[in-house]
Amino acid sequence: MSTLGTAPRKLVKFVSVRRYVNRRIIRFSLLIGAIATLLVILSLFASVYPALEKSQEINKRTMSEINCTPTGCDTSSLATDWALSDADYVVDTQTRSVLAVPGSEIENAERYRPLDYSDTEFIARFRQPTTYAAPNGEVWRLYSRSTTVSGTKFEVIVGYAEKAAWKMIDSPKYLMGSIDAKLRSEAQIIVANLQVGKLDFRGVRADGFEVVNAETRQVVDWGPWLPIFLPEGIDLPEPGYRLYFSNHEIYFVQTDTDGRLYAISLVSVGAFRWLALLAGFSFLCAIMTAHFLSHRFLRSYFALRGVKAPSVKEALDSGEGQEIEFKRGISDSKLSKSDDEILESIAAFANTNDGVIFFGIDDSGHIKGLVCDSKQKDLLEQRLRQVVRNRIKPMPPMQIAFEDIRGLVVAKVTVARGDAPVYMLDGRIYIRSGSLDVQAQPEDVSRLFAS
Repeated sequence: MSTLGTAPRKLVKFVSVRRYVNRRIIRFSLLIGAIATLLVILSLFASVYPALEKSQEINKRTMSEINCTPTGCDTSSLATDWALSDADYVVDTQTRSVLAVPGSEIENAERYRPLDYSDTEFIARFRQPTTYAAPNGEVWRLYSRSTTVSGTKFEVIVGYAEKAAWKMIDSPKYLMGSIDAKLRSEAQIIVANLQVGKLDFRGVRADGFEVVNAETRQVVDWGPWLPIFLPEGIDLPEPGYRLYFSNHEIYFVQTDTDGRLYAISLVSVGAFRWLALLAGFSFLCAIMTAHFLSHRFLRSYFALRGVKAPSVKEALDSGEGQEIEFKRGISDSKLSKSDDEILESIAAFANTNDGVIFFGIDDSGHIKGLVCDSKQKDLLEQRLRQVVRNRIKPMPPMQIAFEDIRGLVVAKVTVARGDAPVYMLDGRIYIRSGSLDVQAQPEDVSRLFAS
């Protein structure tokens, strides 16, 4: 219901939705940023999938090149297949022999630290140079010694392959003295490096070596393969793939098994720092774009999201008031100059508080209904939006719906309290005061701008 003249003396409380809409926009922008970041991360991981498939093929082919018997696993075919890219780790679960490791002679070798352990009791058996027949069919001359650095004990073992498929000839027995002396010399070089804190052993000339922390049994470094055994209590990864973080790098660990052998390969995803920067950049770009577009196009949508519009039954129970307005109808389902009251109510709700205008209900609360079919409903909605857009500046947030009540059509126009300072109808400002739409006084305008 509208009235001309000044506003009543009753103080009108203006509802501010600007903060509410801004909070909604911020939450929406953060959600879009999170989704965009997740998509970037998933795309990055998806790009690694072909490498994961290849690593699985490598693991399976590596295991196929190894011939196992109850006493051990022969790796001669694997050792002499130069065209084959080996798995990073191969473990015989029956003997707990580690048949392949990524050696330090490979620059930037990718290592899976949960498997970088060695049985120090086995290492301690070779305080004197001794010939050892490994479970993989090779014969090695092994020598070990221990050393203590800054209170930490280390085990060092070096080896010379006397008989191996990858060597042209077997070593004659008369050379054992020279070989033993060389093994002692190489072990001393490693010990000397440890004493001065140097952990780069790539200059060691033994066929294989290993440096192990005697207290934790964790491998500090190892070179080309020599006989290694995994200590009891060290679990192998489950078959399949999993994420792994090491030295600020992110990897996928691909594990395959044939029941006895386990083959493990690492696939690099990238440096964690750069991935974090990429994710952060994607997040910021997404939220900035979403924030800008939301401010530009979605403010009315978010304003309407907060409106709890009553049903026709609820409106009839409460009657006309601060948030409800009844209109008998619209002549010929179109707007004309005689329908200015409708625009005044829309502008008043937009300036004051959320409200709903029901068309097809008279001031006494009796449902009269509108005479309009589906096509006329569309025309009515289009015409109403057009007139509101032309005469109320800026365009207030509104939503139009139709309800059938006992065969009678009722139009429901939901108007949200907008986040603009004021909404003017043909240059005039209207506010809602109870069940009346009145022109605002200067003090009302001041409060509108302050709300």
